[in-house]
Amino acid sequence: MKYIIDNINRMAGKYTPHQVFADWVEMSALSIAQSIEPAEEREEAFFSIARKYSEDDFFTLGCMLGRLSFLLGNGLDDYLGKIYMELSTGNSHTGQFFTPFHVCKMMASVALADYKGGIEYLNEPSSGGGANILAYAKVMKEKGYNYQQLLEVKAQDLDYKCVYMTYVQLSLAGINAEVIQGNSLEDKYNVVLHTPMYVMRGGFSVERRDNQ
Repeated sequence: MKYIIDNINRMAGKYTPHQVFADWVEMSALSIAQSIEPAEEREEAFFSIARKYSEDDFFTLGCMLGRLSFLLGNGLDDYLGKIYMELSTGNSHTGQFFTPFHVCKMMASVALADYKGGIEYLNEPSSGGGANILAYAKVMKEKGYNYQQLLEVKAQDLDYKCVYMTYVQLSLAGINAEVIQGNSLEDKYNVVLHTPMYVMRGGFSVERRDNQ
């Protein structure tokens, strides 16, 4: 994570570390989503952010996504949540503090104590950076189950940054998920993103059965 944090701090100047982080996460999410579900407005949004950075910094932002992919491939954790807090960008007035991953893992262990296999559907109405979901997947893996095949997730958050954080991490972790920006209480959604695993597996198992 040091590589990512150091580069965010290095790029900060014209923009705050918080803004660099938010831009990087949004561009990462847009690039992943665009590769599987192309949309003109998504491409325009990506380049509107990219134009803010030099060619060298733009290249570095891509390398940072590669480093995050490497981290998640070597062990599930809420890396983006940790980076966010390490940058001291948590805002006490909006309640943007992410639950420590070890606490999320403890809760997931309790929830999955009697799990014996089969499709596990998880609805996360306030996803933050996706820590609870990643912890759930980690516990499933430790119990000997393939979360990439068995875990299906619907994740929501009001905060766009959190939506993009969740989407990026779940995508890189290979989790079948639909990630939504909107109010879960009012059933109003502005952004709906599907992870590569969701697209590759043809959606959720219930949706596949309904379409047969």
